[in-house]
Amino acid sequence: MSLFPIHRRECELSRGFSLGEKIYAQLTFGTMLATGFVGLALADWRWLLPYLVLTGYGIPGIVMRHQTCPRCPHLYVYGDCLQFPPTWTKWLVKARKATPFSAAERWTFYAIFLLIPTYPLYWLRSEPGLLLVFVISASMWYLGQLLYLCKRCRVGTCPFNRVRANALGESG
Repeated sequence: MSLFPIHRRECELSRGFSLGEKIYAQLTFGTMLATGFVGLALADWRWLLPYLVLTGYGIPGIVMRHQTCPRCPHLYVYGDCLQFPPTWTKWLVKARKATPFSAAERWTFYAIFLLIPTYPLYWLRSEPGLLLVFVISASMWYLGQLLYLCKRCRVGTCPFNRVRANALGESG
């Protein structure tokens, strides 16, 4: 008999997010972006402009408005949001969607989420302290999403969702 028994059970799907989950997600994401902005501005401000467009429009304008949030039961069923107050997100999202991501939506989603933590790295190498903060905060955000939040998420069509389809009540 083991001292640390392993209990296998289905993951517990989230009906909303705790204050701690929201603080963790926003603090790590905000630190990553702020560090990237500062590092790019110090190295060469012209390279900051594409990153501002990527993060300032790519996240709220594409991912939140058209891809993930319109399909989010957290927002529509449970009245909660990990990113913003739910009223702000509902204002941002104009129409609810029930369809899976298209190939173009999936490709765009991956491109945005891969560019956010990789784009500033080249310019941050000249500022080792900022580079370290950036890498730590980016790692904390992505690992927190993939290893914790994405395993409890109800947005079944999100490419990062790690909940089995039958746990979401879907076939497959």
